[in-house]
Amino acid sequence: MARLLERAVRFTRPGQYVLNMLLFLIAAAAVVYYMSPWSPDPSTVLVDAFNANPALNGLILTVLAIGVIYNLRQAGVISPAIRWVEAFRETVDPRRARLPRPPLLISAMVKLLLDADERGGRLTPESTRAILDSIGTRMDEGREMGRYIGHLLVFLGLLGTFWGLIETVNGVVETISGLGVTGGDPETAIAQLITNLKAPLSGMGTAFSSSLFGLAGSLVVGFLDLQSSQAQGRFYTDLEDWLSGMTDTRASSSGAKATMDAGEDAPFPSSLEAVMAANTEALIKAQAHEIGELKDEIRALNRSIIRRGKE
Repeated sequence: MARLLERAVRFTRPGQYVLNMLLFLIAAAAVVYYMSPWSPDPSTVLVDAFNANPALNGLILTVLAIGVIYNLRQAGVISPAIRWVEAFRETVDPRRARLPRPPLLISAMVKLLLDADERGGRLTPESTRAILDSIGTRMDEGREMGRYIGHLLVFLGLLGTFWGLIETVNGVVETISGLGVTGGDPETAIAQLITNLKAPLSGMGTAFSSSLFGLAGSLVVGFLDLQSSQAQGRFYTDLEDWLSGMTDTRASSSGAKATMDAGEDAPFPSSLEAVMAANTEALIKAQAHEIGELKDEIRALNRSIIRRGKE
């Protein structure tokens, strides 16, 4: 029955999740193309936003590219792991000499499976739990990096926002200060104020452009991270079902029974009961002796009271 269960488990390949990621990237690229100067309806919105602060916006796009590649890789590392498990399951070589090189994701599982294969191909419940814990830990570490990239994009967008606001506020303050010093004709002062405010207000372009690229990049990386996490979660579930067919639950139950039998035959509990019984008996004797002394004192007190009453 366990062998049938082992054979019945089919591992879901991450192709569907990778396809979802690619379709989402194509949709995002289509939106960028529609807002670019090369679209049928040319627009310079994105170009002007990028030129507001090329250094910071270029850094945001670089982090976005790293996040896209990283999440695609996180979904892609599952395929080598599935190929190794299927090769291990289908091979008839008892020495397992023709198995492919195991990927890093399941390297700990490979050692335990090969050791168990030498003992008849059965895993203990402890070994199964150790395998699942190791793979789950490595998956969680990979997800943490993906989430950090998404948070980094939001941080860079907010950094550009405050950067642009600081430039705007400082420029407005300098403009107003210069207006108060020059004085002169009011119409000329107003015209000069309008002209001088163009430079400070350019800082708002930095603020809004960095927020645009940062939040949009976080949206893209967040969706890709979701798809890669689902692909890894599906692999973890299939692996758990497969390992359950290779786990010998009788080893755990026999071990627990042996522990209980050893506990019954051990001399420690009997000696402990003997000590407790001896202490209880000694305590009862001591209390009986104290009660007898208390009775003697009460009798002596009664005699002295009666004697004084007669006197």
